Amino acid sequence: MIKVANNAGFCFGVERAVNLAYQNSHLQNTVTLGPIIHNSHVIEKLKNCGVTTVDDIDETIENVIIRSHGVAKEFYDKASKLGINVIDATCPYVAIIHKLVKQNMHKCVIIIGEANHPEVIGINGWANNNCLIVKDSDDIKNRELIRDKKYFVVAQTTYKQEVVDKVLECLKGYDYEYAKTICSATLKRQQEAVKLAQEVDIMFIIGSKFSSNTQKLFEVCQEVCPKSYCIEDANGLDDISFSNKLEIGITAGASTPANIIDDVIKRIENGRKDYGL
Repeated sequence: MIKVANNAGFCFGVERAVNLAYQNSHLQNTVTLGPIIHNSHVIEKLKNCGVTTVDDIDETIENVIIRSHGVAKEFYDKASKLGINVIDATCPYVAIIHKLVKQNMHKCVIIIGEANHPEVIGINGWANNNCLIVKDSDDIKNRELIRDKKYFVVAQTTYKQEVVDKVLECLKGYDYEYAKTICSATLKRQQEAVKLAQEVDIMFIIGSKFSSNTQKLFEVCQEVCPKSYCIEDANGLDDISFSNKLEIGITAGASTPANIIDDVIKRIENGRKDYGL
């Protein structure tokens, strides 16, 4: 039997960004700043529609699409100076974090997340790149915090709640305000994935290895279901031996299109791989 998570696949922010990219693909000389999402299939389709990916902008670009992760304020300033039309696909939830961080710049802003993640880099840019970025409780224990200083804390929207909770535990006794910025859809997706993983023999998490939320899903599933596998698409099943007679669970990261999920389900249902686990 195959059980598929109800919240598998595109989240609101990603779906909005992808739709904006397709809707504006008719415009001349249109690019996305970085991959619009972490999915090679979608990137290739957009490329075929004339929308390419760049790492930076210059005067040769006419239209630029900002992906759902968002960018630093300085990028908007640069685009304005160059006369480039900005199509802003920043996730509305991420945009709220930008606003909160800017409003609280007079405090020491702490971002709980991955320092090299595009979303975190963008958030940091709304506080003049002066934020203290910590990945977990061990990280913050090694930082020199000042007791009489005021702190404002946010978290990467796709981060694990338990990691954030442990960091906040370390801040007890300090003057801090925490804005609950983990996306509710992300939290719900992780909770649902854990519940499903507990009910099955083998779990497949569909998504890119470069996708933070996909990797977090894989981590929480693996904790309760050792036979959890992260695959990018149906071809990822080729290297995994399993029996179709097992209880099989499927979830997918927020950057995984519905057709990719359907392909995986069909491949399993067709029984092309039935070796016995």
